[in-house]
Amino acid sequence: MTHAAPLEKHPMVYAVATPKGGVGKSTTLSALGIKLSDEGKKVLLIDLDNIGSLTNNFQGADVRLSQFSNVTQLFQEPDSGVSIVVNPVRENLHLLQGDSTIGDFNRSNDMTLILKMRDNLQDNLPGYSTYDYVLIDTPAGNGNTVMAALICAHRVYSPIDLDINAIGSLAELTKILKPIRRSLNQNLQWSGFVINRVPKLISYLGKKVPHAVADREIYNKLVSNFGDAALLGVIALRTPIKTAISSGTWVTGNEDSAIDAANELEQFCKNLLEKK
Repeated sequence: MTHAAPLEKHPMVYAVATPKGGVGKSTTLSALGIKLSDEGKKVLLIDLDNIGSLTNNFQGADVRLSQFSNVTQLFQEPDSGVSIVVNPVRENLHLLQGDSTIGDFNRSNDMTLILKMRDNLQDNLPGYSTYDYVLIDTPAGNGNTVMAALICAHRVYSPIDLDINAIGSLAELTKILKPIRRSLNQNLQWSGFVINRVPKLISYLGKKVPHAVADREIYNKLVSNFGDAALLGVIALRTPIKTAISSGTWVTGNEDSAIDAANELEQFCKNLLEKK
């Protein structure tokens, strides 16, 4: 199989993917989008998760707006000529809203589906090349929509929690990246993982590490297996993050928890964006 043509410029495309569910994919991607747009970058968010958490964060819980397209249009025939209309949720931040039926594409045996998203973004989304960043949220697992996102992306990162299945989950993802790079997207790179939703953190030798011994053991195994350079950050389970991100805003406030939350998200975004 030959290499598929990469997207014709110009956005930098990040996908978030972890086979394990409930680890903070939508939360961290939302934070990244907010941070970039606050810095004046033009950002497109794409919600491929059938739960639609990314859409809920920026449009409101279970709000779907008929005047705008949804992600199922990314899997139509690219030569259909149907223009994809995004929701400008704010000046520099646009959203291609999710739809619960996107899960149907993961059950399809039509393998041409995974190539259609790339072509539709390039050909049927007006102004695609004007975005600085495109951020793609994905569901748990390694289904068709995850494959489609990886074919479009330059970088993919993985949130993970400190569950005993964390290492196996990341290993499962990294196994599929090599054949995608070889046959479908030679530009794809794994940027690393961010440990999320840690119950409590402590400072140790200048780093934030989990407080609980059992959590710290998994933390150490993750770093040992994937390398210290692959660790993009450690984020505690904090109410200010849930409150702010679920309303599409950055974390603010003078309380210690809010300050720590903002710093942890800031460090994650910085580390991710600086990875080459």
